[in-house]
Amino acid sequence: MISIIVPNFNKSIYIIDTLLSINNQDFTNWECIIIDDNSTDNSVSLINNFIKTKSKFNLIVNNKNYGASYCRNLGINQSKGEYIIFLDADDIILPNCFSNRINKISNNKTLDFAVFPMGTFYENIGDSNSIWNNFNGNHLHRFLSHDLPWAICSVIWKKKSLIKLGGFNEDFSRLQDVELHTKALMNNFKYSTFSDYNSDCFYRINRNRIKYYKKYCMDDINGKISFINFFNNKIIDNVLKKYLRGTFFECYIFAFNLYKIKKVSKSDLFIILSKIDTNDFKHLLNFFSKTIIRFYSYLRINDFYFRGIDKMFKLLFRL
Repeated sequence: MISIIVPNFNKSIYIIDTLLSINNQDFTNWECIIIDDNSTDNSVSLINNFIKTKSKFNLIVNNKNYGASYCRNLGINQSKGEYIIFLDADDIILPNCFSNRINKISNNKTLDFAVFPMGTFYENIGDSNSIWNNFNGNHLHRFLSHDLPWAICSVIWKKKSLIKLGGFNEDFSRLQDVELHTKALMNNFKYSTFSDYNSDCFYRINRNRIKYYKKYCMDDINGKISFINFFNNKIIDNVLKKYLRGTFFECYIFAFNLYKIKKVSKSDLFIILSKIDTNDFKHLLNFFSKTIIRFYSYLRINDFYFRGIDKMFKLLFRL
């Protein structure tokens, strides 16, 4: 059996499309556990109405908002399947998703998890040609430097492997799946990527859902800093630690990209940049990397931009 776990918080305008995509699977041995994290919209009534005649769906409603990691861990504990897939409440899977994945992982008994390509969309499947996944390079290095090779719904897990890993870290308000995948790679969990498949899951690109961009930016940056601190304390190899600089530099990239698309003002940008306190990261930064930050900031503040500038400076910053 596959258990698919769907945390939901105020996604009433998307959740039924997500559940329909699960209900339409050509593989039949599955259960869906939906955890509503104390939504304040009409999510619960919509979900209850949808699942009332569908025995494979189970809804759990939290009595307060605990966060996505808590919800996913609760789903793991309540699940009956040998395998687990996580799906966000606004994303979509194709009818062959379960059959694709169960075929591969069940025929590779040593794998703890398997990773598949994921597409993107705005309103309807096919309105974006972007594929999230790029499986090239060293995956652990890429996760540490926030060059993410895959996302949460790309993966099918063995349940016992997730339990062995300890599930999601509930202290993380951001980068929850990044922390999970990084932890799995650091602990040498066995996995394989299947790039020969077409995308069987699709991530919804929905920039309009962010109402307060300045707060969102700071929450995101604080999440990245928490990630750096957490793994800096776990890593012994100083060569491996340098890849955390990529996640640190991603804070700058994120802030400037929001400024570039006019989601934060220049004054807000300076406030945000002032709170990325480099003094806390002397163990990660050297004179060269500090110089790179200053030069990059000077170029971006003066609206100098060319295709590939973020990637180029991020690679320089890791040196």
